[in-house]
Amino acid sequence: MKLLAKVYYWLLSVIAVIGMIGYIAAVVIQVFSRTFLPVVPSWTEEAARYLFIYSVAVGASLVVLKDEYARVDIFTSKLTGARKTFYEITCCAVMIIFDVYLACYSIPKFVFLRFRMVSTAMQIPMQYINFSVLLFAILQAVSYAINIIFMIAGVDYKNLYSKEAAE
Repeated sequence: MKLLAKVYYWLLSVIAVIGMIGYIAAVVIQVFSRTFLPVVPSWTEEAARYLFIYSVAVGASLVVLKDEYARVDIFTSKLTGARKTFYEITCCAVMIIFDVYLACYSIPKFVFLRFRMVSTAMQIPMQYINFSVLLFAILQAVSYAINIIFMIAGVDYKNLYSKEAAE
């Protein structure tokens, strides 16, 4: 299971990095063209926006896997042992329920869009843009499920993906 989780983490990391590189490239092209060229390509703004949306959708799951979301832990710092584990599993389960609800709600936006709507500059069908919400929900649910499995098994999943753990 650890190997599968590490491969999942690595795959999400690669996708997020590729998305951010594409985002940076689109912004650099946009800034360069606005500064030095007489005509600004209109697709760069949309490309940057969509690549950023997908990078966030994938990157959020990486944050879940490493348990690095910001939180106020006044209450949880007082819990120890089984109570803390139960609390964390409950929180993860609630988030899975929310992600499943979000995925079910976003499926019609992706699959059953009746009108052929496209983006203005790039002419990309909006189903592909709306898919980012579905992808976000699915990846988050899978990441929370992995964390629950590791919590039940007693694995230190928070440090599983660090370079020190690989050695």
